[in-house]
Amino acid sequence: MSLPVIDVRGLHYTYPDGTPALRGIDFQLAAGESVAILGANGSGKTTFLLHLAGLIRGEGDLRIGGIPLSDDTLSDVRGKIGYVFQDSDDQLFMPTVLEDVAFGPLHNGMDPAESLRRAHEIIATLGITHLANRAPYHLSAGEKKRAALAGVLVMKPEVLVFDEPTTFLDPPGQNDLARLLSALPQAKLIATHDVYFARRVAKRAVFFADGRIAGDGPVEAVADRFHWRLG
Repeated sequence: MSLPVIDVRGLHYTYPDGTPALRGIDFQLAAGESVAILGANGSGKTTFLLHLAGLIRGEGDLRIGGIPLSDDTLSDVRGKIGYVFQDSDDQLFMPTVLEDVAFGPLHNGMDPAESLRRAHEIIATLGITHLANRAPYHLSAGEKKRAALAGVLVMKPEVLVFDEPTTFLDPPGQNDLARLLSALPQAKLIATHDVYFARRVAKRAVFFADGRIAGDGPVEAVADRFHWRLG
C-alpha cells in the first residue's frame, strides 16, 4: 500500500492567547483523494489547513509526501502543497495575470523564459488565456479564483488545499469551480460550509468540532450525522 500524501498524527496547537485550536488531530489523505472539511467557524478547520502549508507550527507528527515537517524540510514540504486562500486578492499582487502566474517559478530560480512558458501553459489549461494581460483587480471573482489557482498549479504541487473556495462566487461561478476541481488529478482538501458543493467535489468528508475531528466518512453521512446543511 502506498504512503498517504498527508499523514498527521496527534497534532495540537494553542494560540498565543492560550486558546486551544487543535486537540490531537489524526488524519490521512491518499494520493488523488478529495476530502471536504466541514465544521463551524472556529472549529479548527483553517488552523489545520495552515499547518499543512507550514504557515503555523504546532505539536505532533506531520508528514507531506512522506517527508516529516521540520525546519530543515519546510521548503520541500511547501513545494508539495498548493494553498488557495479564501480571498483571491491575498494571492494576486503582480500587474498582470501572466506575471502573477510566472512569479512562483521565477522566484524559485527558474529561467525567465521557461517560467513564462509554463505560466502560458497553465493559463491555457484553465481556459483564461484571454485574461493573461489583464490586471487581477479588474477580474470577476470567478476569474480571480482561476488566476489564483493557476499560480498554484504552475508549481506542480501534489496536494491542493482550498479554504472556503466558493466565497464571493455566485451560483454559476460555484458550478464552474466544482467542475474544474473535479477534473484536477491532485489530491485535494476543501474546507467549505456548503454541503452541496462538498458533495460535488469530494466523496469523503471530515467534520471538525472544538479542535477535534468528530466525524469521518462519506459526505452525505457526515453531513446528516451533524445536521450540517448550511449553504
